[in-house]
Amino acid sequence: MKMLQIDIDVLATFCAGEPPEPHRFRVKDRFDNMHVFKVGCILDITKEKSLGYDIWKYRCQSVIGRQERIYEMQFIVQKALWQLVKM
Repeated sequence: MKMLQIDIDVLATFCAGEPPEPHRFRVKDRFDNMHVFKVGCILDITKEKSLGYDIWKYRCQSVIGRQERIYEMQFIVQKALWQLVKM
């Protein structure tokens, strides 16, 4: 997996007391084109604390470019920020 650490837009559902559940995410490529991907399945969810921030980390699997890919994304609670961490 390649380390990315880029901000993404995510369509997710939120329920009180539970981690948010991502459904789709949108990312820009190097030519500023937007690409939308569906989150196929969530393999693992963990909660961490880093630099005083609560972070939900997701390990997901989706079909991207006709190929099954595993990737990691994270949600920083205090900043309400989603990031694509590894792909």
